[in-house]
Amino acid sequence: MSSNSGSFDRLWGRRRAVAVAAVIGAAALAGCGGSSSNSTTAGGAGTTGTGSASASADAGGGAVKGKKVVLVACGDVNPWCKVYNQHILDGLKAAGVETTYLQDPFDPVLQVQHLNQAIAQKPDAILVVASDDNSIVPAANKAKQAGIPLINLNGRPADAAVPLLSSSIAADQAALGTYAAQNIIQGMKAQGKTSGNVIAITGTAGTNTTKDRITAFKKELATVPGIKLVEVQDGNWDQVKTAKIAQQLFAKYHNDIQGAYGMADYQAAGIIQSAEQAGLKLGVENKGLIVTGSNCFKVGIDNIKAGKQFGTATQAPGTEGDFVYPLVLKFLGGTEIPKENLNKEARVDKSNLDTWGAPCSLA
Repeated sequence: MSSNSGSFDRLWGRRRAVAVAAVIGAAALAGCGGSSSNSTTAGGAGTTGTGSASASADAGGGAVKGKKVVLVACGDVNPWCKVYNQHILDGLKAAGVETTYLQDPFDPVLQVQHLNQAIAQKPDAILVVASDDNSIVPAANKAKQAGIPLINLNGRPADAAVPLLSSSIAADQAALGTYAAQNIIQGMKAQGKTSGNVIAITGTAGTNTTKDRITAFKKELATVPGIKLVEVQDGNWDQVKTAKIAQQLFAKYHNDIQGAYGMADYQAAGIIQSAEQAGLKLGVENKGLIVTGSNCFKVGIDNIKAGKQFGTATQAPGTEGDFVYPLVLKFLGGTEIPKENLNKEARVDKSNLDTWGAPCSLA
């Protein structure tokens, strides 16, 4: 990791210390807060902490030491999930919150079992990164009936779950899809192209995270009529599966593909691998395939530097995790937080790697 990474880690550590100290030191308030507000909280793009989230923690809250939280999430087998969840857990533990971490690697059945297990423990709050937005609704209803706050993380919850949730703390998934399309449009424009075929290989198709990204991607791509989205296939957040799908699509279209969207940077890496095996040129300088991701990883940053990938977007796991935990601490302390909290995302390409290279390289 570069010297920028060291500065990032030091700055992040100081901001975490300030946020946690503010929550612990605030005057105690009774009970757990909820809110019927529909306002949005946004973190600062390009910051290593969570500007507005840290400000929320500073603004008030109560004693949280000894409160119990269960995190039900996608698990350490996924590199993004590992960093994201660890930042949340570290922030909560530093404030004295007792945490339980139940991992389900994109397995909706296992996740429902874990949610039921969490409800039985009667914690002060349950945090969930839904593997399938609709499948958690019965458990959300059960938590509501038991008086246990349930906070949705990362993606937009199912409509049926919204009235059952205490809050939602998420990335701006639509912005990520928009930025991915802008990367392809700008990459092709840099080659002098205003037309061509594009493929998209997504995360798990049944989630609102994927739906929101691909809907925004299609809308933005349609602003250039000559660019055609010829295939959208479900890669289930899996690099190996993504590479296999890309290989099949390159063969199907006889390599007549000008742009490709892998919904995570490691999926974009799978596309790049298959393109190289097919003998395709990559990047603007080679007048080759324009590849984009839409949430950043070290492999994506490395591929952007190498000219193999045009760009990505943020949703850097550490930054997203640091957006979550101050709001959770504030909630546990008894202060209301908005019903919906969206972090602010950024488009990433070679022009702003000095800002995003380090935080995007944590996974």
